[in-house]
Amino acid sequence: LRIAQGVTIYASPVAAGGGGVPALIIEKGGSLLAEGSATAPITFTAFNPTESSSSSVSTDSTVLATRGKWGGLILLGNAPTNVATSTQIEGITGYTYGGSNPTDSSGTLQYVRVWHGGAVMGAGNEINGITFGGVGSGTVVDHCEVAFNVDDGFEFFGGTVNVEYLSVLFMGDDGFDMDQGYVGKGQFLFVIEGLGGDHSMEIDSGLGPNQDATPRSHPAFYSFTLIGGGTGTGARAGELMRVNDGTGGKFGNGILAHPHLNGVLFEDCGSTLSYTQTLPAASVSISDPGYLYFSANNIIDTATAASQFALFAGGSGVAACTPADTWTAVSGAPGFVAVATTDLAEGSATFNPLPLASGLACTGTKDAAPNGDPFFSLVSCKGAFSSSTGNWLAGYSWLACSGKMVGSTAALTPPFATLLPNVALLSSNYSSNTALGSNISYILASQVFVQSGVTLTIPAGTTIFALPVPNGVAAPALVVLKGGMLLAAGTASSPITLTTILSESALSGSATAVPYFSSNAFALGERGKWGGLILLGNAPTIVPTTTQLYALQYSTGYTYGGTVVTDSSGTLQYVRVWHGGVMSNNGLISGIAFGGVGSGTTVAYCEVAYNAADGFGFFGGTVDVKYLS
Repeated sequence: LRIAQGVTIYASPVAAGGGGVPALIIEKGGSLLAEGSATAPITFTAFNPTESSSSSVSTDSTVLATRGKWGGLILLGNAPTNVATSTQIEGITGYTYGGSNPTDSSGTLQYVRVWHGGAVMGAGNEINGITFGGVGSGTVVDHCEVAFNVDDGFEFFGGTVNVEYLSVLFMGDDGFDMDQGYVGKGQFLFVIEGLGGDHSMEIDSGLGPNQDATPRSHPAFYSFTLIGGGTGTGARAGELMRVNDGTGGKFGNGILAHPHLNGVLFEDCGSTLSYTQTLPAASVSISDPGYLYFSANNIIDTATAASQFALFAGGSGVAACTPADTWTAVSGAPGFVAVATTDLAEGSATFNPLPLASGLACTGTKDAAPNGDPFFSLVSCKGAFSSSTGNWLAGYSWLACSGKMVGSTAALTPPFATLLPNVALLSSNYSSNTALGSNISYILASQVFVQSGVTLTIPAGTTIFALPVPNGVAAPALVVLKGGMLLAAGTASSPITLTTILSESALSGSATAVPYFSSNAFALGERGKWGGLILLGNAPTIVPTTTQLYALQYSTGYTYGGTVVTDSSGTLQYVRVWHGGVMSNNGLISGIAFGGVGSGTTVAYCEVAYNAADGFGFFGGTVDVKYLS
C-alpha cells in the first residue's frame, strides 16, 4: 500500500453501536510505503480530535478526552522475537507476527503522524499509536510522531527495526515500549509525557518467569530527551525509564528531566545478564548472557542524586541489577532553552526543548557511537536534538501545528464539523422501535434502514453527520421502508439536521459526479457529499408496487406504493437536509424523496439545500406538505 505525500487519513469516531475500532494493519509479508516530507507529512487522525467523548475510552481520570478517538497503525513482520510465531499482536485478534528473517522489510514510514488514537478493544487491550510486531531492519522508519494516544506511543514486540527522529506527545501510558526480544537501534527520540503518561520508556524482554528468554531485548538508544510530568498536582507517579523482565540494552547521550520521582527504576532483572556503566566490546553477546549498559554521561535531572536510580521496592528478581542502584549520571538542569513547569501539561507558545549551547547538554562529555556503529550520527549536544539549533520537530509536529512550541511553522486546518462531546454511530438496520438520545452527534456511515413495523424517533436539535461518498459503493442515506415510521419533530429553535461531516469551509472543493443520464461530469462544490432522506410508503402510484426507487441501486427489495391513501410514514417537522444528493458514482437522489408516501404523514417546515439533484422528489403518493424551502 502506497500513501502519497501530504495525505491525511481520517478515522471515524469510536462510537456506541459501532463495529471494530478503525485501524490500518499491515500483515506479515505486506508493505506500507508512506513517504511523507517535512512540508507534506502523512497524517492519521480522527474526525473529532478535540471533543471529549463518553466513548473515548477510559475510566482513568488521567486519560485526556482527546485520546482514543480511533485505533492506530500496526505493522507485522517476519523478524525474530522471543515468543512463538503463533502469538497474536496486541490490540486486535487473529493476526500473528515474527519469524526468522532479521532483515525483513515492512516498507517505509517517513514523516508520518498518528494522532488521537489508542481506542480500547477490551480490558487491558488498547491499540498503540504505532505498533511494530516482529518488524525487520529492512523497514525504514524516521520522522514519525504519535500524539495523544491512550496507550503507548511506539511499541516494539521483538524485531530488529531501526528508528530515527521519533516523537511521542502526551500519551496515556508509555512513550516507547520494547518487549519480546527487540534488538533494534534508535537515535533522536523525544518524549513529553504530559500529566497522564506513565513512563517515557519501558523496556521489557521475557514474559512471566522466562526473563532470560532469547533473543533478549537489547535496544541501542542514543540521543533521547525524556520530559516527565513533574511533581505537581495531577502528575502521574511513574518513573521516566522502567527497566524490567530481564532486558538488556545500550543507552547514551540521553536527557531525563522532570520525573515525578525516579529517573530509572529496575524491576525483575533476570538472572544471567550483567549491569554496567562500562560499554562492553562489540564481540560480547547482547543476548546470552547479555548486558545492560547505561552511560554515566546521561543527564538525569531529579530532586536528589539518590532518586536518579532505584530498585523496585518489594519486586522479585532485583538481585542481578543491584549494582545499578549505585550508578552515577550527570546531575542538574540539562539547559533547555525554555521548558517551564507550566509547559509539562501540554506545551506553550514559549516551549522550546532545544538545548542551550552553554548548557550541560552541549558542554558536557558526549558518548561516541557505541562500538563505532555507523548507524549513529555524530552529535554536538546530548538529547533528541543534535545541536542547539536543529529543531526537527518545528515543521510538522503537533506542537508546531498547535502553537505549543516556539517558532511554530505549521497550522492545523481540520476539514470537519465540530461534534458534540458525545458521539454515536447510527445502526445500519433498525428492526425494533428506537429513540435516539439527546445531545449526541450521530454519524451516518452507511445506508441505514428503518424496517416495516418499526419507528425511529429523532429528538429535536439532533444533527446527523454523514460520511463522504465513497467511490463505487452506496452513499450514506437514511431510508424508511414501507410500513416503517420516522418521527422527526424538530422546532424552529431546535431543528433536526442531516448534513455532511465536512465543515462549511471545506465544501468549496472540486468534487465531481457523473449523472446517470450523461457521461459529462459536473462540479458539485457544496453538493453531493452524501445521499439523502428517503421515505417509502403504501399510498397509490401509477407504477407497479414491485417498483424499486432507482436511487437504491446498490440495495434490492425496497419497493414503494400500495393502496392505502392515508398511510403514514411518520412526521417531518423542522428538518433540514443539506449538501446531499449522490447515491453512487452514477446515481442521484432528491434531498428528501417520498416514494408512495400517504396523507397520514406530517411534513412541514423542511428545507433542502445544496443538493446534487432535486430538492424534494415525490414518486406518487398522497402526502401533503407546507412551509418547504
